Amino acid sequence: MASIKRHGANGRRAQCVEYGGLLYSSGITSQNTEGDITEQTEDVLRVIDNLLARRGIDKGRVLSATVTLADMADYGAFNAVWDVWVVDGFEPARSVTQGALAVPEYKVKISVIAAL
Repeated sequence: MASIKRHGANGRRAQCVEYGGLLYSSGITSQNTEGDITEQTEDVLRVIDNLLARRGIDKGRVLSATVTLADMADYGAFNAVWDVWVVDGFEPARSVTQGALAVPEYKVKISVIAAL
């Protein structure tokens, strides 16, 4: 049986979980709650880059991304940052929806699944 490794657990959730050659992240939000959608997206993607690097992989290994925007009016600005971040030829499957986020100042939340 494959082992399950949980990283960054706090009693409620793990920041990420490894299982079966895959890495699953929790929904990642920005600590910059005063930032606009561009700043928050850049911050979230930096966190994802760091999370992947700690597991010895990079964004080219991301298979899927689930994105929640607090306001779909931010979709274009979000995509402008995303398109710079994503690796051409290694684009993940992606879903973008609008939804209420846990903190009113959050503008974006992203979770990813990546191959280890």
